[in-house]
Amino acid sequence: MSRRQEWSLSEAARLLEQPQHRLIYLCEKGVIVPDLGDAEGRGSSRRFSTRNLLEFALALKLRELTIPVGTVAAIVHVLRGFEKTVAAHLDGFGLAEGLRKSGGPDLRIIISDGECLYFTLGLPNQRPKLFGGIDFRELTSRGKRRRVSRRDLRAVEKFGGPEGSRYARVEIDVTRLAKDLPVGR
Repeated sequence: MSRRQEWSLSEAARLLEQPQHRLIYLCEKGVIVPDLGDAEGRGSSRRFSTRNLLEFALALKLRELTIPVGTVAAIVHVLRGFEKTVAAHLDGFGLAEGLRKSGGPDLRIIISDGECLYFTLGLPNQRPKLFGGIDFRELTSRGKRRRVSRRDLRAVEKFGGPEGSRYARVEIDVTRLAKDLPVGR
């Protein structure tokens, strides 16, 4: 049996158990960019990939935590850049599929003190590494997203607890979100 790789807006809403208007809002705000086709006028429809479903799940979870939509968009944008960085080191890695497979990496997002974005990536039988330290002000300034460079996503060698949060941290388990997606294997 082959795995389904494409979903319409109504199918995505049903799978994620969310009203369509919530997903439309995330698309219209630029948080989610449909991988397989955007709506281009009357009668056309958005088509979403498995990665888009994971991005929706992440964005919805962050919105539940009352994180502003501009910040959520920046996090999803940086996550896509991080996927490319990981794929350069792990042959054939794709965000949703790579996290869903047995023995895949453990990926988490950490928002430190509401100011900095980090990723932790744990490979099987290895201690997780911390990446990032990207300042949200740079990501969300003047409504424009700057390009994320490999330098931004370098491993952080020196940190305390694990990323040095002083007052608060929010940690999202992206691997768990990917594994909990209600799509066939």
